[in-house]
Amino acid sequence: MRAPVVKDVSDTCLEREYGDTRDVTPTTSRMSEPRAGRQINQLRILNALRRQPGLSRVAIARQTGLGKATVSNLVAGFIDTGLICEVGRDVQTATAGRRPVKLELNGDAYFAIGIELTGKECVGALTDLRARPLRNVSLPMPGTFNEVIDTAAQIVAELLSGRDKTKLLGVAVGVPGVVDSALKHITMAEHLGWTDVPLGTLLQERISVPVSLVNRANAGALGEYWHGAGRGVDNLIYVSISVGIGAGIIINGMLYEGTNGSAGEIGHVAVELAGHRCKCGNTGCLETLASSPAIVVSAQQRLKAGEPSLLHEWTDGKPGLITAEMVSTAAAEGDSVAVGSIEEAAHYLGMALANVINLFNPALIIVDGDILEFSDVFLESVRQTVNRKALSIPLTAVHIVPSMLRHLAGAIGASAVAIDRFFALPSDLAPVASARTNFGGTA
Repeated sequence: MRAPVVKDVSDTCLEREYGDTRDVTPTTSRMSEPRAGRQINQLRILNALRRQPGLSRVAIARQTGLGKATVSNLVAGFIDTGLICEVGRDVQTATAGRRPVKLELNGDAYFAIGIELTGKECVGALTDLRARPLRNVSLPMPGTFNEVIDTAAQIVAELLSGRDKTKLLGVAVGVPGVVDSALKHITMAEHLGWTDVPLGTLLQERISVPVSLVNRANAGALGEYWHGAGRGVDNLIYVSISVGIGAGIIINGMLYEGTNGSAGEIGHVAVELAGHRCKCGNTGCLETLASSPAIVVSAQQRLKAGEPSLLHEWTDGKPGLITAEMVSTAAAEGDSVAVGSIEEAAHYLGMALANVINLFNPALIIVDGDILEFSDVFLESVRQTVNRKALSIPLTAVHIVPSMLRHLAGAIGASAVAIDRFFALPSDLAPVASARTNFGGTA
């Protein structure tokens, strides 16, 4: 399984950005080149084990193209420093001699923190080096930007309690909007009312730890890829549906963010030309028809039209009092207004997902968010619409499933973004690594 990354963690990215780095052995006397060659080789080994724990030294050499002696020497150094550990012998390998020893990253060597801002909650997760969750905490989402900074800092402090803070690689925050990861700014988060706010910069100054920003749907996709429903699936779409709707896209094991980080805004795909006005200014956007608030609005309209419903009794005939929880409860009891509102939203989401399936040909679509509280009716209705609307060939390859990690997906995925920094080539080595002739090798 290839590791999805934000920038340049995988071997594929290293080769694309820095040239062929297999068994890099500089021959010139420039001090930066031996340092670059050794670090690139180290990263190839670490990323191989990150993608596939349990590889032997021989298997690492085979996968990375490094020489066996190079692998053995570098692995020995990692074992001495506690970054890699031996975990027994490979019982499945048929060999006349001793079975090879399996290796893994030592998850306890370092840890990271991921935080997701959902609009309702601030969810934090402490994970080990392999992005496995160790501890989590959730706090109510405050109303102002400065209070969000305070809450995020509080989450970090609680998660670090009793831990060796020198082992913390960094913090990453998943936010419901478009981010500029280089500037650590939120470009736009319409549901929070934020535009061009320096969340990452201010939080980093507050906690004195490296902070990264990531779109929360992208973070959710990474979380499900690493430890949820998407494990082992290199082509998937993660769709988060709550107040808004966003998607995280993983293609060939790589997180796809688009040209300026705004890929995945599926909530603003137009699915109804004469639909409601969206906050973005357009009409008929998916999130005006298939989000949790949209289901409530639909139920309210049906009640105003005089349709009989349990919701009428529960609200004393006042549609404005209807909540998402009421609709969910009524649907579970078979209420026609509640079920109809949910099926209507599912129909619109199914139409959008059918287009996504035709366009991207994913193997898996993972649905997450508050929308899953609306009983099994919603997801089954989505599948029915997709079956009617998607082309037959890509349809045969895809499965639509609920999130496995649920409210922790974004936080765990955000922590993986923080961990990516550890596995990425330092920027100061890029010029050396990209000059292939400096290493005395050929392509």
